[in-house]
Amino acid sequence: MSAAEKIKAIGDSMVSGASTIGSSISKTMTSVGALMRRDNNKGNLPDKKGEIQELKQQLSDPTIENDQSKKRELLQRVIGFTTMGLDTSKLFDRMIMNVNTKDIVQKKMVYHYISHYARQNSELAILVINTLSRDCRDESPIVRGLALRSLSSLRIPKLTEHLVPLIKEGLNDPSPYVRKNAVISIAKLFKVSANDVRCENFVDKLYEMIRDKDAQVVVNAIRALNEIEEEGVEVTKKMVYHLLNKLNANEYNEWQLTEIISLLLKYKPESNEEIFEIMNLLDDKLELSNASVIMAITNLFLNYTQNMPKNHSRVYARLKDPLLLLFASSSPELAYSILQHLKFMISRSPQVFQSNFKDFFIKHNDPSYLKELKLDVLTLLANENNVQEIMDELGYYVALGDNTMSISRKAIRSLGEIAVRISYATEASLTHLLDFLEMGVVHVISETMIVLKDILRKYHDMEFCHAYLPSITRHWRSIEDPEAIASFLWILGEYGREDILKPAPYILEHFIDSFSSQHYSVRNQLLTSAMKLFFIRAPEMKDMLGRLFDVAVKDTSHADVHDRALFYYRLLSANVDLARSVIMSKKEIITKFTEEESVEVRDRLFSEFNTLSIVFGKPSERFIVKDVEVLGEAIHDGGEESEEEEEEEQEEEQVEEVEEEEEQDLEERMAANEAHLLGDDFDAYDSYENVVNIVTPQSLTPQEYQQLWKSEDFESSSYQCSFGLQERPTTHDIEDALNQNNIITMASSDKKEPFMFFFYTQTNERDYILIQASVTREGLVQATFRSTKASTLESFADFFQQCFSTFM
Repeated sequence: MSAAEKIKAIGDSMVSGASTIGSSISKTMTSVGALMRRDNNKGNLPDKKGEIQELKQQLSDPTIENDQSKKRELLQRVIGFTTMGLDTSKLFDRMIMNVNTKDIVQKKMVYHYISHYARQNSELAILVINTLSRDCRDESPIVRGLALRSLSSLRIPKLTEHLVPLIKEGLNDPSPYVRKNAVISIAKLFKVSANDVRCENFVDKLYEMIRDKDAQVVVNAIRALNEIEEEGVEVTKKMVYHLLNKLNANEYNEWQLTEIISLLLKYKPESNEEIFEIMNLLDDKLELSNASVIMAITNLFLNYTQNMPKNHSRVYARLKDPLLLLFASSSPELAYSILQHLKFMISRSPQVFQSNFKDFFIKHNDPSYLKELKLDVLTLLANENNVQEIMDELGYYVALGDNTMSISRKAIRSLGEIAVRISYATEASLTHLLDFLEMGVVHVISETMIVLKDILRKYHDMEFCHAYLPSITRHWRSIEDPEAIASFLWILGEYGREDILKPAPYILEHFIDSFSSQHYSVRNQLLTSAMKLFFIRAPEMKDMLGRLFDVAVKDTSHADVHDRALFYYRLLSANVDLARSVIMSKKEIITKFTEEESVEVRDRLFSEFNTLSIVFGKPSERFIVKDVEVLGEAIHDGGEESEEEEEEEQEEEQVEEVEEEEEQDLEERMAANEAHLLGDDFDAYDSYENVVNIVTPQSLTPQEYQQLWKSEDFESSSYQCSFGLQERPTTHDIEDALNQNNIITMASSDKKEPFMFFFYTQTNERDYILIQASVTREGLVQATFRSTKASTLESFADFFQQCFSTFM
């Protein structure tokens, strides 16, 4: 018999054996599942001690040992309890005695158990080495592969000397199943002993295995190299052509094909002709129904043609049909991910998909997250040719009523975005919006007011305002959302002329009378709108404005409101004409909103196509946080960490001790400041102590602190300050001084220059303020503050500096 015939016979035997064993294992796992369901139906896990003791006795029972069916059932119970979360490690000594079984199903279960508990029982696990080593040389390729995989899964450093020679033998095994497990074992060995992998030149061997005849060996070699090499597989032209030749012969399954295509992303073709050859070779794979394959090909095609504009647009057209078909035929969860990628592609090339806008209409059985994403896509697809149909569809979604509140609000926002982006559609969208007001539904009216404000920020035509705005005054009593109320007040302030919105001052009076009960954003907007109306209709507004200032300057609950009231009052007191020029200054016509200017972000995301970055809509560094760092400073573990925890507990106790005294002092200071406010001389108010109200903050973990610091809301509202000290205090003195003022230390370092500190606190509005500070040897303090409320940071910086007054 020739060598080829021998190998063919081995392969046929292996396939036949694998089929039989697979059937047995399937029955076994079904039994395990039934066992789990039976115990779950009882409502509780089985009694731990009683069950484990019973299993231990049965594993030692010689009658069960001789009955293979009972023994298999017993092993099924052990694996079932382990899968359910019970600790069956006490059975380890009994389980390893069953490793010599000839039954492949029992052997698989025993190997699985040993792999699971080997690290907890490393001394006893050594006892199975001889059996596993012997099985690695068994006649059956399935036993050899299973034994090698199990041995490498033990991950006990002492066993590497036994594992290395067996891996070498496995790499040269005639069975592709064994070679595949040998390749995977190298990656497992690297996690335990990277030196052995380097010394034995296993990396070079893995590169050789990429030229293996079997596709599963090739793909697993690539995956192993990606695990081992920092930069992943080093791709060469020879390697790529070898892989593409196998691709042409249809030797890869869908999973393997995805891996190969992903690898091709690292290859830089030498010419456009080579690019087109690779793309032509992969083109017919777009007919597959596997999402991972299609998305991988999409990513490859877009990357290869990004510097060829004409071909890039053609690629979009070629990819459109496979992606739309995949989106329409996928489960909701998969469809959501595909639609996120489609949305990204549409944002870069909307004209390709605009004719297919109906494919993104909402279906009655779509989940809410998919409906909202479809509305975003419809907004991007709108143009002069299809805008009327899209707006009619959006109007239908709004009319669905209270049962789909989030969708109707989202549909109104989408309609507003279309109106802002396409001037041709503005009049039609306003007709829809005014119809929404007549529906009398609270959330629809609120959202419509918000959208109207955005439209009016861009379009200031007076004829337009005369025609559409008077009708909005009939519905203001139905508005409940603070953002919607603020938007309505903005409209009153901007367009409160007698010929447009005649009742504007009297509507405003209602909100002035209930000033203290309004949200801070409403109070802020009320001040601005009242000032604007005062300059437009002074006789009607002068008394109202006086009452408003009287209550607003006494409002210490929010720094923004208080500061704005004082600013407006002082401005009017100083010079009325100057106040008019400031408040009523002509605004530039808005041509673009910030949300539209995201080209840079789209380009950044393009490099991370086919990843979670597209699903989240942000680069990976914004949502992947390293657990081992806080703003670049390593977090110490072990004893030092527990010492830090003890210090934090002591500091919290100190804060609790002085909390009552601080609150009493704060009340006295606020009372004194209110006395100043009620007087005639408002300039006497110079202190910020009553503006920044700091409370004992809720605890943050290092991970939460870092996530907040790097979040968009905090990054966009950063403030810096610096000041000098007479000499540099110790880190303990600085932390103690700040902790007494409810500023908590997250981390600090005095091991190198300058000293670094990371603090946090909270205002009485429960807004976190994060601080990163450095103190040099000369006593220079440099601090960076971040919060979601940028307006409080300047006053907080003064408060922060006052905390260092004892060192100045």
